[in-house]
Amino acid sequence: MRRKVTLKQIAKELDISISTVSKSLRDSHEISEETRLKVKAFAKLYNYKPNNIALSLKNKKTKTIGIIIPEIVHHFFATVISGIEHVANEFGYNVIVTLSDESFDKEVINLEMLASGSTDGFIMSLSKETQLKKDFHHLEEVINQGMPVVLFDRVTNDVFCDKVIIDDQLAAYNATEFFITNKYKNIALIT
Repeated sequence: MRRKVTLKQIAKELDISISTVSKSLRDSHEISEETRLKVKAFAKLYNYKPNNIALSLKNKKTKTIGIIIPEIVHHFFATVISGIEHVANEFGYNVIVTLSDESFDKEVINLEMLASGSTDGFIMSLSKETQLKKDFHHLEEVINQGMPVVLFDRVTNDVFCDKVIIDDQLAAYNATEFFITNKYKNIALIT
């Protein structure tokens, strides 16, 4: 395997500007097809890959979403992660999953770590300990920094952010009403 090269090295080797290399790799119409093909062939030959850290500094976007969940062994959370990752990948985003293990302190540590430049925003379900403490300062700090936060499943009305929830009481009522309307007599709830 050949060593990895940079835009600067490609530009020097082909005797063109770094800007021309960059535009060629992005298929800019400003660059001739001949130059684009030459640059792409050279980049492929020498295993060029964009430096995502440099791109995130330049664009102020990491294209990464942080997910914080209370536990991973629960089928519900595993399904949610799978869905988030599928949609995120379709839009060119990556995900980083962390676990709070139902701990307020671990939730705070994970949020601070991911908010330090690793992600563009968060999707999270609150830990049981956070819900009991009713201490949401860590979420408010991140939101005040301009980071988007979406809470799901376990949410709070004390924090102003987007939330994905279901009205469990209304859903149970509607299900029971459906069974009664359809003349079912023995109705059970299994959780």
